[in-house]
Amino acid sequence: MGSRLTVPRLVPLLAVLALALALGGGAGSAPASVTIAGDLQNELGCPGDWQPDCALSDLTPTQGVFAKTFALPAGSYQYKAAINHSWEENYGLHAVAGGDNIPLTTTGGNVSFYYDPVSHWVTDNVNSKIVVAPGSYQHAVGCSGDWQPDCLHTWLEDVDGDGVYTFVTTSIPPGSYEAKVAIGLNWDENYGAGGVPNGPNIPFSVTAPNQRVLFTYNSTTHLLTIQAGHAQDNNVEWDGLGFDSRDTLYKTPQGAVVAGTPVKVRFRTFHNDVTGVMLRDYSVNAGAETLRPMTRVASGVSCFDAALASDTCDFWQATIPTPDPDIHWYRFIVKDGTSTAYYADDTSALDGGAGATTSTVRDWSYAQTVYAPGFTTPGWARNAVVYQIFPDRFRNGDTKNDPHNGDPLYDLSATLKPWNALPQGYCRAYNTPCSQQPNGTDFFGGDLKGVRQSLEMIHDRGFNTIYLNPIF
Repeated sequence: MGSRLTVPRLVPLLAVLALALALGGGAGSAPASVTIAGDLQNELGCPGDWQPDCALSDLTPTQGVFAKTFALPAGSYQYKAAINHSWEENYGLHAVAGGDNIPLTTTGGNVSFYYDPVSHWVTDNVNSKIVVAPGSYQHAVGCSGDWQPDCLHTWLEDVDGDGVYTFVTTSIPPGSYEAKVAIGLNWDENYGAGGVPNGPNIPFSVTAPNQRVLFTYNSTTHLLTIQAGHAQDNNVEWDGLGFDSRDTLYKTPQGAVVAGTPVKVRFRTFHNDVTGVMLRDYSVNAGAETLRPMTRVASGVSCFDAALASDTCDFWQATIPTPDPDIHWYRFIVKDGTSTAYYADDTSALDGGAGATTSTVRDWSYAQTVYAPGFTTPGWARNAVVYQIFPDRFRNGDTKNDPHNGDPLYDLSATLKPWNALPQGYCRAYNTPCSQQPNGTDFFGGDLKGVRQSLEMIHDRGFNTIYLNPIF
């Protein structure tokens, strides 16, 4: 049986595909329970509101998603989807984990709720249209037959709330098919070619096994478009984006280079998916950025990725000039018409390798070091095994030299914290709710005496060089 997939635009599709295929139409990785938890639960028979463990407001697994209809009195409510009867995993507005509550205002009567375990979109038939694309292909994606307006295996979703509903599948075998749009899980409201009510079926063809087929419905114009394969359609497909600074396929030469050595950088996209790629190159010496247009140097070739074996890709190339010793920080800007995606290193450690895509700029650039001709590594560094120490956080060997609360520190005041306390701004790294920011004014009393007291321990562990950073 095929798997249903729905994704918002500008969301990494490969991860969604992998999860959907694992779910196999609702089995396997699907949650044990999905509860509509909010201030409407009392009206649904629960002993109170906001109770993630109240089974009376659970949704029912059906056709790869979870759905159920409840009778609600007229009123305004808020709710979220609680997974496995706990707040530990929950989804709110726009499928955001731990996100905002979803508002719901009803005049009273039956309200149907829906949750997709792949995209994590939770919605209802008051806030959203329930859009299905019935057609002659439905049997291939898990439906019991074709032309079924109530088959949720072909549910189109509007995760970001912009009125554009999408459904993606790779389960349709090669052939010619037809489809249209049905609203509300029946034929009462349906649209065909040109967005015409009760209009003619929309033909489409699948030309290869496992070909990606995208259904897009615009709720304003009622137009349904069906696209097999990749196209320049104002939608950057994140799964096709690729770069690895440690792979000669993407960067040559590797490592630091002597001044005057051009560095070729290549970037991967799905074939014919994007309208352009830009290399953002920031020179430390110049203190300025240069946007370098990348040229497509390979088209419709292998993606060189086992997970994308059924796809073809394009490779784009630009050259970083290196006339002088310098540090170049570079990342990528990818455009498909009106849509833009950004690709940079995937960790704040900036350690290179594969990166990650974001919908907003994140300046975690890759580094390209350019060194002076004739530079040689100092003899002491060739066999150095370096132990880096942040003295203030390492060991407090002498409490008498600890800073005092209020000591002047530039234009701020120092704060002395107990040795085992968490540093300022810890909540940003540990995902603990708090308003504290890392101000750089907290001290713990570590000192050089503490380092001296630890020299034997450091040496016994095989280190022969110490790097102290920072020192106050």
